[in-house]
Amino acid sequence: MNREFKAEEYKSKKEIKVRYDDLDTLGHVNNKTYLSYLEESRIQYMTDVLGFKKESLDFDVVVGRIDISYFSPLHLNDTVFVYTGISRIGEKSFDFQCYITKTLNEKDVPAAYAVVTMVSVDQKTGKTKPNEQEMVKAVLAFETIKPEFNTNQK
Repeated sequence: MNREFKAEEYKSKKEIKVRYDDLDTLGHVNNKTYLSYLEESRIQYMTDVLGFKKESLDFDVVVGRIDISYFSPLHLNDTVFVYTGISRIGEKSFDFQCYITKTLNEKDVPAAYAVVTMVSVDQKTGKTKPNEQEMVKAVLAFETIKPEFNTNQK
């Protein structure tokens, strides 16, 4: 885990309703479903903070990498939230840091931790491009914990 989970550090919080078809044969949420939960939280963040309009598919980033650590299983009746923030901004990429939690004893406890690297691309050429400065400004204005700037990692 990157560091200790503190819910108050995340302004973007997405509630997830666990569906029956999210489950595997043991009654746990299947590992592939976590990718969908992360995607839902990214879309909410990009819509709320970066002005993304999912109907027009006009956002010029793609997923470059997803790294997930699982801590405890999720089940059908769990109350699940995804806390999302941008933890790193590079020259042509940025990282979402996400905690997927379940509520135990009225406290959100991490069930999984993920870092999702997004890469900025030119939709016409398909090639990488520098991050938009408007995006960087919006992130800096929104985040409680300011992202690390790392231009060595594209």
